[in-house]
Amino acid sequence: MSKIGCQGRGTRGRRTGVFFVASFLALSFAPPARAQAIDDASRTAARAMGNSGVEAYQAGNYKEASERLEKAYAIARVPSLGLWSARALRQLGLLVEAANRYLETASLQVPEGDYEIQKQAQADAKKELEALRPIIPTLMIQIKGAQPAEVNVTVDGVPLAASLLGEPRLVNPGLHKVEGTHGPVKKEANVMIAEGQKAPAVLDFGPAAAAGGAAAAEDEGGSTQSTLGVVALVAGGAGIVVGAVTGGMALGKKDTIDSSPACENERCSDKSLVDSYNTLRTVSTIGFIAGGVLAAAGVTLLLTSGSSEKPQAGLLIGPGSVSVRGTF
Repeated sequence: MSKIGCQGRGTRGRRTGVFFVASFLALSFAPPARAQAIDDASRTAARAMGNSGVEAYQAGNYKEASERLEKAYAIARVPSLGLWSARALRQLGLLVEAANRYLETASLQVPEGDYEIQKQAQADAKKELEALRPIIPTLMIQIKGAQPAEVNVTVDGVPLAASLLGEPRLVNPGLHKVEGTHGPVKKEANVMIAEGQKAPAVLDFGPAAAAGGAAAAEDEGGSTQSTLGVVALVAGGAGIVVGAVTGGMALGKKDTIDSSPACENERCSDKSLVDSYNTLRTVSTIGFIAGGVLAAAGVTLLLTSGSSEKPQAGLLIGPGSVSVRGTF
């Protein structure tokens, strides 16, 4: 979108940053003392994957970065690779996995060949873990009308031990499906949860709930899912509006940079101008991506609500506004 790099450094600045990190990783593969030996060919391959993973991370290709860093870390479990792989997981929204990787990185054996570099990576991992912990969502699963030990519960298809029912469970942001079976009765709860939130998921097996029969349970689940779909659709539309507005502001700021005498030859001495432009561009990109994802999730929830009458809804986006019209 622009020839101006982050903080006005341009292409040369970005290449220098990549080279520095690549050099950092290149120093991070000395054979660890008292650890399983890594042959030279494997060490070379891990170094190459680690460097390319960091380059992909800095380019914003977090999925590719995570894949490459995971492969490199599986070969050479050193703190520097663990730190970067945790950062990539964090950017993908896999907060629980990122926290586990940070924790593992902080406890790894440090190679003697580059002791100071690896200790700094572990210190960074501990610091970033402390910042991450408060924003990891928690889900509290509660059982009513039955003994928890008598209910088989799954979260997103994964069985949950009865002893963990009623206890806070760390989850990643997004939609989570909680299912429970008690004899022939099956209950379901769909919970949308964001960073930093704490949300309950209640499975009620009481007499009143059981008397409703399978049809009533299906209608209730469909109604809840339809509501979640509308909420996600509205939130997605709001994100798209934010992306469009800030994108327009970023284009205006770009014109100002191009016409400013302080910005020539891919360099700009007015740091505040460049920072303002980069901030608007980042907010615009996040708004479009998050809005699109939430809107798609909302449509999916509405179409798969399981209600006897399928919802008919439309997302209306106007200048600075968003609304949903239809029947549910």
